[in-house]
Amino acid sequence: MFTLAHMSDLHIGPLPVPRRFELVNKRMFGYLNWHKSRKNIHHRPTLDRLADDLHHENPDHVAITGDIVNLGMRDEYLQALDWLNKLGPNEDISVVPGNHDVYVPLLREPGIGRWNAFMSNDDSPEHIHSSARSGFPYVRRRGDVAIIGLSSAIPTMPLIAAGRLGARQRKKLHDLLVQLGEEKLFRVVLIHHPPMSLAGNWVRGLRDAQELRRIFLQAGAELILHGHDHTHKIRAMKGPNGRIPVVGIPSASVISHPHKPLARYNLYRIERRGDGWSCEMSGRGLEGAATAVETLCRLDLLDYTTNASAFALKWKDRSCRDIESIE
Repeated sequence: MFTLAHMSDLHIGPLPVPRRFELVNKRMFGYLNWHKSRKNIHHRPTLDRLADDLHHENPDHVAITGDIVNLGMRDEYLQALDWLNKLGPNEDISVVPGNHDVYVPLLREPGIGRWNAFMSNDDSPEHIHSSARSGFPYVRRRGDVAIIGLSSAIPTMPLIAAGRLGARQRKKLHDLLVQLGEEKLFRVVLIHHPPMSLAGNWVRGLRDAQELRRIFLQAGAELILHGHDHTHKIRAMKGPNGRIPVVGIPSASVISHPHKPLARYNLYRIERRGDGWSCEMSGRGLEGAATAVETLCRLDLLDYTTNASAFALKWKDRSCRDIESIE
């Protein structure tokens, strides 16, 4: 059995003191928003509590689907790198960037390239630049599991948090999914923006989501994990052999929010069963700001057998109150 942990939208604080030139662009809006409200929502001690609990659970691998920093400042990338190194060795952690990680275009600052060790292929590491274009998708094989990291992060105008993969990345993804499928591996795809984004959602959505869904319909995958929405959603996407579970997760640092769930992470226990797979998901997080990290829900995402190729979604614990939709 292989256990994969999933965290997202860390928004690591506290926010470093910005250099004067760092606030002459979109960052000024983000800086004011952070001090107005976000610093009371995203709580570094809460994130560290989840990380301590994750260490206790001892998963085989950790996936982090973006928005690790807030405004894309140099000291934030360094602070995040230090946090990632403390979480574990880079071969045990796979990262993809979110829109906050590529907040503005960067010139000499390497940006997310500082996290290259957590975002590169096992066999031939490729340098990832601050543009977040080169080096994706990457693939990491862990036994029977293949982890595929995508970058939907693009710099945008103020008040815009949309993403895009682009034709080159989509083509490479299609080829990788076909190849890894032929190798009979359990394919986990990591992306920040939800692939279920509706056409026309150019403010916060994935702008080429429709093209991405065609790839999954043709080439398939076993599990798709994303962040961005700060909510817990379980949906299903059409694949060539049935439905593919798509799971979004809340922010790992939220301590207080009137409309969003509190901090959590998910564990996926993946096991080969005959010619197919089983995948049980359990969510661990906070019921209240003062509560301990606990198991919030547990359910089966996949139940493959030699006679059935479509997954069966089955409740195992009705306490999963924050699951918003199942399609």
